[in-house]
Parts: sequence; C-alpha cells; structure tokens
Amino acid sequence: MDKMKKLQQGDNEFPYGNLESSVLSTCFLAAKYLSEKDQMDSRRRIGGLQLSVSASKGKRKPQNVGRNSLILHLSTFLKFYTSDESTFDWVGKKLPAFGQGHPELVAKFVNAVYNDKNIGTEAVERINRKSHKDGIRLAHWKLQN
Repeated sequence: MDKMKKLQQGDNEFPYGNLESSVLSTCFLAAKYLSEKDQMDSRRRIGGLQLSVSASKGKRKPQNVGRNSLILHLSTFLKFYTSDESTFDWVGKKLPAFGQGHPELVAKFVNAVYNDKNIGTEAVERINRKSHKDGIRLAHWKLQN
C-alpha cells in the first residue's frame, strides 16, 4: 500500500481513496474466489473476465481465472489512476493503453493474495499482453454461492 501511495495521480476523476478502495475490494474478491464453483455464463463471463467468442469456443474452463482477473483489474485501476483520462468505464473494456500499469506493484498484490510469491513483473506483463491479444475484457466480479 505504501508504494501505491507514492504513485503520481494523473489529471483524472479517480482520487487515491477510490484507487485504494478498488484495489482492496478486488483483492478481497480474488481471495474469496473459488474457480471450482464458478461456471462461464451465457455472456462468456467468469470470475471478473469476459472472454471473446473465439477464446471461449470449444475450450474447457480457462486456467487461473482468479489470478488473471486480479492482474487485469489491478493493472486497469493503476493505469487509469496514473493517466490523464478524465473518466474510464472499465466494465466490458480491454486493458487500457493509456497510463502506467506498474506491473511490479500488481505482482506484489497478486503474491500477497495468493501466498505463492512466484508471479513476477514479466508474468504480469505477459498475462496483460495475452489477454489483450485474446480479446479478454473486464466484467463485474461475482462471488459464487
């Protein structure tokens, strides 16, 4: 959290308090997410992600949904906070091209939530690139019953 406080806010309507709240609530959802209890819905959404039609055709449930969703959501929040974009509606959108993603900070949060300490900056960047290439978009994250 201390490193996040040192980030330079862009010229936008996303104050630090909103960033902190968004990051913490997303980390909570990721910690509570159980992929074995989740199924893709009719709109190809699962665990805070919306898969493209081509990415979801004929394939089994994607791997590491919770971790990848956490990476994409945190990257989006940090990119928006550090950008000069005045507003950004992240639901249904791909990872934005503007702002700074701070993959080192995202990796620290992911490793704290999943207690495995093996996600590095390069892995965060790779997951972000692959998700963008595959047309994966962000969705609201729902807890399972």
